[in-house]
Amino acid sequence: MKDIVFEWYVPYIPDRKKQLLKAVIISAALVSFVDALFFAAAMLFVALALAVTGFFLFRSWRYEYEYVYVNGEFDVSKIIRKCKRKDVYHVDRPDIGNFTQGRVAPQGKSVKDFTSGRPGASVYTIQAKGELVYIEPSEEFVEEMKKYYR
Repeated sequence: MKDIVFEWYVPYIPDRKKQLLKAVIISAALVSFVDALFFAAAMLFVALALAVTGFFLFRSWRYEYEYVYVNGEFDVSKIIRKCKRKDVYHVDRPDIGNFTQGRVAPQGKSVKDFTSGRPGASVYTIQAKGELVYIEPSEEFVEEMKKYYR
């Protein structure tokens, strides 16, 4: 018996707004620290608060998605900071209503986005269980899905 197994990873890349927020928090923390050294010692508390907030906020942006397709079962896991795994989505191939290229408009359905956030990435939409799921599939997975959904 021949099993079909595909596994691939998609790292999350913060968008421009998050990159700008990161730059602003880091620069504000540095300015507050320098200000605390030369002018007002109370600014050290502001610098420390910004540094701690930035540390935990930036850590929460370090994750990737793992897609696993085994004999008609499709699973998505979120790997946080390369040490914690959380299963976030599961669907069987017979439950998939449609598999289309691009992002399909929600039209009242709930949306789950498991993409990297890269501009220009190849995104496909899975319609299953009354939801729309955005993924970035591998070429082998796309070929497998084309056998069932045209």
